[in-house]
Amino acid sequence: MGDVPPGFEDVGGAKYQVGCIGFAVARDSTGNNWEIIPPLLTAVGVNDQTEHPYFVFKDGKYYLFTISHQYTYADGLKGPDGVYGFVSDSLFGSYTPLNGSGLVLGNQSSQPFQTYSHYVMPKGFVTSFIDNVPGRGDKFRIGGTEAPTVQIKIVGNRTFFVKQFDYGFITPLKKIVFR
Repeated sequence: MGDVPPGFEDVGGAKYQVGCIGFAVARDSTGNNWEIIPPLLTAVGVNDQTEHPYFVFKDGKYYLFTISHQYTYADGLKGPDGVYGFVSDSLFGSYTPLNGSGLVLGNQSSQPFQTYSHYVMPKGFVTSFIDNVPGRGDKFRIGGTEAPTVQIKIVGNRTFFVKQFDYGFITPLKKIVFR
């Protein structure tokens, strides 16, 4: 939505390295008049993708999660396909990267496209899709199904791997009693 901000230039690789997460506020009931407010988080000069952002609200903090891909980083920068997270005491920031780098879960270098489209649920369960299944040599096949669910623990500005579950496992968010 517009030009590269002043002070930044297209350094190659990612199209403009201006991925942002923010809000737009409806200024009328028709949905025809919107105001874009300043972004909550920017990746200017770093990455051109902060895909499907969402929040987990925990212990009075705002945990903002997004996903990105290794091919969306600016030239000279690297990061795995994975889920990235940030924390703030306020909805409007400022946000600090979880684990120091923002990386919460990333694909291993031997299978860089193993999973994608991660979603962190409120109790720390993380679902994703299988992207590519490695074959012999340079061959692979499209996964196109749920990957194993994992659970993370979120504590302050850190996350920790807890456990791996079966493919597509989703736990209820509430205790359900059948009568």
